[in-house]
Amino acid sequence: MLTDALEIHFVDMIKFKALREKDIRNNPLHRWMSWFDKDSSPELVEEVVKMDTAIQKAQERVDYVSIDKEALRAYQMREMALSDYTSGINHAKREGLREGLREGKQEVARKMKESGEAKSRITMFTGLTSDEIEKL
Repeated sequence: MLTDALEIHFVDMIKFKALREKDIRNNPLHRWMSWFDKDSSPELVEEVVKMDTAIQKAQERVDYVSIDKEALRAYQMREMALSDYTSGINHAKREGLREGLREGKQEVARKMKESGEAKSRITMFTGLTSDEIEKL
């Protein structure tokens, strides 16, 4: 669960395809997987669309954007832009965390050095090299 409005599930299509029995009647995940599976027969896709209102809405959205090639392209471009934005934000967060961690280690090392701790202990606790400690 990412937000109140967004939930992401990771599924293994290979394991799903390997299942001998797919329970589309009682298992909504099996219905979704059947709908997503490009190898599902048109009849099966039609059946799962009829069984599940959420899949019906998704199919309507796909049908809508597929009608107009320009609208489909705009939709795909928007999705790519949102994905790029999210990737950029996540990368910046990771970099920020790394930078904060590095600065935190340096601050700890500086205080240890000021209190007279041996370089070997500072290295052991912070992971900084002797040269990095020397420069503090």
